[in-house]
Amino acid sequence: MNQVLPAPGPADVGIVIALPIEADPIVELLHDVRTYSDPEGSGRAVTEGVLGEHTVVTLIVSGVGRALATKGAKRLISGHRPRWLLSVGFCGALDPSLKRNDIIFPTEILDANRPDDPPLTIPFTPPESSPSSRIRFRSGRLLTASKIVRTAAEKASLRERFAADIVDMETAAVASLCADRGQRFLAVRAVSDEANTDLPPEVLTVMGPTGGFRLGATLGALMKRPSSVKDLWALREHAVEASDRLAEVLPGIIAQLS
Repeated sequence: MNQVLPAPGPADVGIVIALPIEADPIVELLHDVRTYSDPEGSGRAVTEGVLGEHTVVTLIVSGVGRALATKGAKRLISGHRPRWLLSVGFCGALDPSLKRNDIIFPTEILDANRPDDPPLTIPFTPPESSPSSRIRFRSGRLLTASKIVRTAAEKASLRERFAADIVDMETAAVASLCADRGQRFLAVRAVSDEANTDLPPEVLTVMGPTGGFRLGATLGALMKRPSSVKDLWALREHAVEASDRLAEVLPGIIAQLS
């Protein structure tokens, strides 16, 4: 049973993650789990547990977008003092050679809101992908955007403009904060949609521009286009697969950091 405690302790690894569907399989890896409530009353608790024998991991489901990710990262840094801070979650592929469920380690990070800034560089050598393994590891250039990048045409345009390999909505903000504070940082992203794939148009209604789930909008979208249930279900299944893949590889990555 989870324990609700008022004050946190230091951690080996802190993880900022946007959505519960991304976080749930990772939390299931932990034992001796405790939950710390937010003193500001935001409802975004910090989960702390032990991975393996002794690695203390803290995780916050921050919500989607730069502002919420920054707030979550600040809370982990100030309250839990992790040796490493990780930005973990899904990404969209901009590089057509990337496949769903590929694991990407961004070694260059760009912010679409600050196109003239040089990329933040993250020195990290990804694990080698075994030819016999179903898991593919890649390094690459990540772009953080302000909205969901839905269509293949949008992805191609961003690829041409920024020479980026993947896109998300949080990593640049967390990486910038860590750079300012001298905090060791790593991003780990799983490809949830490929470069040549259009997400269903309802995703912008159901999730909104910042990714928040809207129950009423979901019901409305299904009434307007009943066939969208198949597309939205496939989208959810792809998200579950990507989150399971993240949970599969994170213990080895964290062990490498430790």
